[in-house]
Amino acid sequence: MRPSEPTDEPRPSTGPAVMKDRKSVLRSFNFAWEGLTFCFATQRHMRVHFAIMALVLLAAWGLRVNQDELLQLLTAMVLVLIAEMVNTAVEYAIDLSTDGYDPRAKVAKDVAAGAVLLAAVYSVTVAVLVFTTNPRLAEIVRRIPVQRDWPVVSAVQLVVIGLLLLSILITYVKKATRRGTLWRGGMISGHTAFGFLIATAIGIVTHDLAVTALALALALLVSQSRIQARIHSPTEVLIGGVLGIIVAFVLFMWPVR
Repeated sequence: MRPSEPTDEPRPSTGPAVMKDRKSVLRSFNFAWEGLTFCFATQRHMRVHFAIMALVLLAAWGLRVNQDELLQLLTAMVLVLIAEMVNTAVEYAIDLSTDGYDPRAKVAKDVAAGAVLLAAVYSVTVAVLVFTTNPRLAEIVRRIPVQRDWPVVSAVQLVVIGLLLLSILITYVKKATRRGTLWRGGMISGHTAFGFLIATAIGIVTHDLAVTALALALALLVSQSRIQARIHSPTEVLIGGVLGIIVAFVLFMWPVR
């Protein structure tokens, strides 16, 4: 019997090196997942971004956007999340390497925050372009009743009345507590209250889940901007949001005929 001749064909390796490579890949994925969960657990803005993403995707599903528009929305939203994660990494790296104030550290943090802002503006622009040209949304808007069952007072007039009531109430509270003005600061976020009043009114009038989700996403975006700009605390934003929802329900659901 002739001895087997050597061959030049590579043989699959199942040795320790391959197993080590596989473990290395799995560890890399595990570290990446830990980074993502860390940002979600520690960064309030990440949680708000995820909530807005869920509402926007719900609106996109309800309004039946096409695949190209859905891809544009997903790309814009993921870009915001990536920018937020990079911003978090930059902040932690700078805090680790500097003990006191350093103008160069401030520039680095400002540039990273600017990247998040730019990504957010792009995301909002994409959402506006996608949803304002949606035929189903236009059809829902045309179906909104101009007038309620009772005479004179229309849905738009009720929203205006609600905004006036909120303005008076918020101004009174801020004057009484001597904190902030109607448009800035204080124990109640006026912008958040207005946003959630309008979002709740849209939901009550349209009775459409997709449109309501889109309106709530915009209201959340407004509330996040107040926190991110350090004009209001999360508690002040929460109070404003709850107040806006309550006023909307009182005006639109009040049993007056």
